[in-house]
Amino acid sequence: MNAALPHVRLLTLVVADAGGAQSEFELLETEGMSLLCALKQAGKAFPPHLDDAFVCHAGACNTCSVLIDGQPGVPCTTFVRELGRRISVAPGYHAQGWDGLRNIVRGGH
Repeated sequence: MNAALPHVRLLTLVVADAGGAQSEFELLETEGMSLLCALKQAGKAFPPHLDDAFVCHAGACNTCSVLIDGQPGVPCTTFVRELGRRISVAPGYHAQGWDGLRNIVRGGH
């Protein structure tokens, strides 16, 4: 029998779109995995035109702002280790004033 690896967990991401429809994705957590990396690993979690839109990975640009388990947050600086094994992600609310700074790809986000 194989021993459990403490740094690896099976996660379920429940991703809601703007219309409220939900999709579930199961994936393995890797050490130091951010929620943004998990969402990208899930593949279909983002529409194709948004897949490469998140670039800062530092919580500075706020383009990846979502609701994480019902609370506002940025997945690029939220680590899945801090969350449960079932993580709910829904469209979030961007900080006011950022709309004019987004390019056309991120403007729809």
